[in-house]
Amino acid sequence: MSSFKYIFLATLFSAAALSMAQSAVPSVNQRVFYLDCMAAQSGDGSSGQSAWNSLDLLQKRSFNPGDTIYIRRGSECHGRLAPQGSGSMHAPIRITAYGEGARPKIIAAATSEESFRLFNQEYWEIDSLDFSGGRTYGIFISGDKGILHHIHLKNLAVHDVLGGEMKSKDNGLVLITPGSADQRFDDVLVDGVTAWNTHEWMGIMIGGGRFGYPPESSWSTNVVIRNSTVHDVQGDGIVLFRGRAGKIESSVAWNTGMQITETTGTPNAIWTWMCDDCTVSQNEAFLTDSPGVDGGAFDIDYGNTKNSVIDNYGHDTQGYCVAVFGAGFITRESVVRGNVCVNNGRSPRMANYQGAIFLLTWNGGSIDGLTVENNTVYWSPYEKAPALLNDAQIATGTGVFRNNKIYSTSPWLTRSNSLLAFDANQYAYFGESRPEWTWNGQGFRSLTQMQQSVQQEKESKFDQRPFAQWSSVFQRTIPQAPDTRIFDQRFTDDAGHPFAITREDKSWRLYCWLPVSFDENGLINDEALKQIVFLKSLDQQYRARGLQTTLLLTPPSSISVASSVMHNAISDLDLKGMPVAYAVRNSDTDQAYTILVSPKGEVIQQWEGFAGPAELGLAARSWLGEPAYSQMGVNAND
Repeated sequence: MSSFKYIFLATLFSAAALSMAQSAVPSVNQRVFYLDCMAAQSGDGSSGQSAWNSLDLLQKRSFNPGDTIYIRRGSECHGRLAPQGSGSMHAPIRITAYGEGARPKIIAAATSEESFRLFNQEYWEIDSLDFSGGRTYGIFISGDKGILHHIHLKNLAVHDVLGGEMKSKDNGLVLITPGSADQRFDDVLVDGVTAWNTHEWMGIMIGGGRFGYPPESSWSTNVVIRNSTVHDVQGDGIVLFRGRAGKIESSVAWNTGMQITETTGTPNAIWTWMCDDCTVSQNEAFLTDSPGVDGGAFDIDYGNTKNSVIDNYGHDTQGYCVAVFGAGFITRESVVRGNVCVNNGRSPRMANYQGAIFLLTWNGGSIDGLTVENNTVYWSPYEKAPALLNDAQIATGTGVFRNNKIYSTSPWLTRSNSLLAFDANQYAYFGESRPEWTWNGQGFRSLTQMQQSVQQEKESKFDQRPFAQWSSVFQRTIPQAPDTRIFDQRFTDDAGHPFAITREDKSWRLYCWLPVSFDENGLINDEALKQIVFLKSLDQQYRARGLQTTLLLTPPSSISVASSVMHNAISDLDLKGMPVAYAVRNSDTDQAYTILVSPKGEVIQQWEGFAGPAELGLAARSWLGEPAYSQMGVNAND
């Protein structure tokens, strides 16, 4: 074929494909509406200068695909926001903010059922708002029939749901939950949502519903929670229930399970139930409690299939770090890998009952397929209790505990029945007593004895050290080639004034060089937000210990540091006084990197790319000690 004919046909086919694509996407009349509840007089809602001035005026209208509703930043609207209508696959309806300043506030009365509501509606995107108040829910999205598609919540604050009496688990701050066994969701995203302070049970939940055990065909699909934070809730932090292809990632939960007396259940920080192909990865959970049992960080609960808990950081919990359960159903193909567990089992009662890694079945349930590998556990309970506790019915030959590291001040290292195989683990006991492993009811006072007697732990190793060495259990790794690029850069504040970074200082400092960009809606990019979530958590835990965390942002040249886009992004991040400086991005510094600097100016730890919660947390512990939780500067209502 001649090149001319090839080009002609290619052009013809491309034009035809474009025409077909355009005809496949229905045209919509993309209308815009404005709301400013602080305006003295109401307009027709067609512009910022002629905005509606009450929620009632907005809610009298039904919205169409492609519509956008803008609410003025810095304004307060009192009442419940329950917009009407649905978007479409190619034209969702969006509610967002306009102007510059703090997120617009929607403040519901304590007698209102919720602050925001959608029911039997789909294709909605809600971002950059602040919801508070309500009796039962902050955000409540539900229905009673069919599949509801594309519910996206981004860059939201949801808090202070304090008005009602807690009667079940289906209440709390952010709930996207079916209203019947005949209804489910597809394509749900909760991204960059901070939810805190409620007398109700849940922080963030996708799933739920009190209608028994419907078939998997009625479970919600393609659900994601990421870059979000929950704290100060009576029950669970972040959960996925009855879902397929679900993820909880890059999120933080703390002060969960704060109910004083058990009336509803026993909570955990981040967990899944009745989930198929769900992953919990790169999250942090701490200060978890419970009025009964549980009180742990992460949990693969009963009825799950192909669930994974990977690369998480669970620390300073009353209960376990990670659990896998089976009750009434078979929990299949579970993976617990690469997690870091520190100071779990702060409750002596729960340390004895659960350990740091807890495997349990009851009520005829069982586990079929379980791999627990490459986890690191720092176990220092207040009394003698095992770091691993397995009382589960596991299908023969399908459970393995391998390549894990356990550092323990308790001489009792593991307790398991015969249904879990052990191999290639590393144990270090800090103390003078004789160590102990229990397997199938038989106790062994040395690893060699266990290896020879029951053919377990064949490639495993054991090391006993003086108790005094426990204080240095967190290893310090000073880089041989310290990264000092930050000290050679020029930084400014948001007004363009020089921002000085000196090599030597009297304080510990953590600097994060972070390229940042924004999408077409002015929202910060995922990789930057993911890093900031964990820097905020570390800053809150260690600021009182003398650690100053500084964000060094490098926005694209098209975004001015003095622009409203940048100012709004920093305001919405709610950094609570964390310093922010700016620099010009160049080819040598287009990737994130983080350094920990001593008061003498030494770079003693560094990370290229993303610095995860466990890496940051262990580095801070090794040099500055335990977090100063009582000095975190974040109250339940803050």
